Amino acid sequence: VIKIGMRNIKTTISVFICLLVFELINRNNPIFACIAAVICVQNTIVDSKEIGFSRIIGTIIGGLAGAFTLFIVNTFFNHKILIFIIPLGIMLLIQICVTINMKKAVVICCVVFLVITLNHDEGYILYTFNRVLDTSIGIIIALFVNKYVKIPEKLKSKIGDKEELIETHENSEP
Repeated sequence: VIKIGMRNIKTTISVFICLLVFELINRNNPIFACIAAVICVQNTIVDSKEIGFSRIIGTIIGGLAGAFTLFIVNTFFNHKILIFIIPLGIMLLIQICVTINMKKAVVICCVVFLVITLNHDEGYILYTFNRVLDTSIGIIIALFVNKYVKIPEKLKSKIGDKEELIETHENSEP
């Protein structure tokens, strides 16, 4: 018998809601919202909030840094200089996140910075705004699902005892 843990179920529901919301509001490409939802559904709501907060902070810092970098490059330099500026930006962003005690934001901060600076064909200000918005939508959905989706009591008795459920939930990967 295969047991599906609650984290798995909540992650699946979160991704589905992200896809549904984007479809309903006619918003393109829900990938960043879905990725944020997958990452943010953790074993506890406290862990989910912590991951969600660090992702939003990292996304904002990386987005602003990417937009600022492209503004400077577009204004004063040729895009070929990005090959030197991007690695320096990564180094600086890691240091900023560590200095402000947001080590969990490092990865998303650097990823967003890379996505923005390497996709510089599109309007980078709007692109930056959309990445922050999409990520925030996914995080908010994941937090609501993680907080409010519970196993119905009838189903709990059919699945097994509480300790077995907790163990399955805690060991479950998205």
